Amino acid sequence: MLFNLSKQDKSSKQNSPMYRIYLASMNDVDVENWPAPQDATITANVLKTGKKWCYLDSTPTSINPSAAVGESPVNGVLTLTPVIEGISKKSLQFVYDNVGEDFVVVWERCADKQKFIGGSPCSSGMKMTYTQIGTLDGGIGGINLQLQGQECPEPFLFFDGTLEVEPDIP
Repeated sequence: MLFNLSKQDKSSKQNSPMYRIYLASMNDVDVENWPAPQDATITANVLKTGKKWCYLDSTPTSINPSAAVGESPVNGVLTLTPVIEGISKKSLQFVYDNVGEDFVVVWERCADKQKFIGGSPCSSGMKMTYTQIGTLDGGIGGINLQLQGQECPEPFLFFDGTLEVEPDIP
């Protein structure tokens, strides 16, 4: 369907994300009631009642949201590549506990605070793996993660829903 699309504003061109991404296990997602997007936007909560988001802090430039064309030209595959700087007992256990798990992920654009969501039930969530643990580029210790979804016609959408986050555990 064609429609008039005017020139995009400056903030939509600045794709630098914030350093924090929000994760929810696919087990906590209300798959049966996943909201239909309107104007490429999810506006409702996607989690089951009582479930909350967790966050992961990483280097902002590493998140690098990118949707590539899938095997079918009408589908895309979303990949996020956050880097955790530093290796601690907590960060290493987080990775070991969650590697191979599927997540819905929300990230935020720095320029205008617009949020995006990836990992819908259509894409089977975004599987977490690590590509490197140890000394990273620049000589800093850390963990390279990858979150990747399956082929989906809408690999990511805008997100205007609420983010109720789990409290920090000391």
